Amino acid sequence: MSTDIEQRTLLDVKDLEVHFPIRSGVVVERTVGHVRAVDGVSLTIDAGRTYGLVGESGCGKTTLGRAVLRLEEPTAGSVWLDSTDVTALRSERLRRFRSKMQMVFQDPLGSLNPRHNVEMLLAEPLKVHGVGSKAERRRLATETLDAVGLPVSVMERYPHEFSGGQRQRLGIARALMLRPDLIVCDEPVSALDVSIQAQVMNLLDELQGEFGLTYLVIAHDLAVVRHLSDRVGVMYLGKLVEEADSEAIYERPRHPYTKALLSAVPQPDPDIEAGRERIILKGDLPSPANPPSGCRFRTRCPWAQDVCAEEAPVWREAADGHKVACHFDF
Repeated sequence: MSTDIEQRTLLDVKDLEVHFPIRSGVVVERTVGHVRAVDGVSLTIDAGRTYGLVGESGCGKTTLGRAVLRLEEPTAGSVWLDSTDVTALRSERLRRFRSKMQMVFQDPLGSLNPRHNVEMLLAEPLKVHGVGSKAERRRLATETLDAVGLPVSVMERYPHEFSGGQRQRLGIARALMLRPDLIVCDEPVSALDVSIQAQVMNLLDELQGEFGLTYLVIAHDLAVVRHLSDRVGVMYLGKLVEEADSEAIYERPRHPYTKALLSAVPQPDPDIEAGRERIILKGDLPSPANPPSGCRFRTRCPWAQDVCAEEAPVWREAADGHKVACHFDF
């Protein structure tokens, strides 16, 4: 987590929606509904900071990250990166602007071209954006490999020749090649062994300090998010339900869903583990094509009341900088 960079808003997401049409019919397809993967999310990230986005699988985290980079087309809302509306960019302007924002994917092997060696993988984004000569691109590749802790001797090797941790370092190196302002990290360590996860998290932290990077980290592992993030947003069924500074959200969660997520994290102290409350959520995550009325979490909430079915909770500030969407104060 970076703390010494001047605070200014780099990423400003406003009322972002991503709805996927549900089609029916064999001869003539017609739209019979929509999957509301992201349904009105707003968040900001200051330059040089890390925003952690957590939630269950299927809550819309990855879709949100991809929509920020225009890898998925938003249905509504806007994404502002350094005073530029990314959602308004088209064709060539969008292609040029992509150098400012990159992504580290969950599956490092699946995101690296198996036919390209390391030098080709790292040089490709520079060639696409017309950066430097062949010699300059090789120099940048060498510098970037050094930054992620890989020797220049790997230049001629192919992705299948590396371990999972090394491949993720390559994925990070490729994202760094254009020296972007924003990097979206989609489950950056979930595919790695526990012994390697800490190394990659520490690497991300070091690179942020060295290059002044801004991260949007998407993860389901709350320990990962706590280690990396300055601010945390908790997402449920396409919406943010809580947002606060990292320590505040772990010390005093204010939404029942956040409480349930944190109660599932094992504690190393056996006395604390034995005495703490476990919140077991009932049922499965509802379909984003047909979300519950009122509060979307009410069908699984241990404290749900009649008002939760009748009215959607207002996104409000429960404490200084601590926002929550719940009818009650916990």
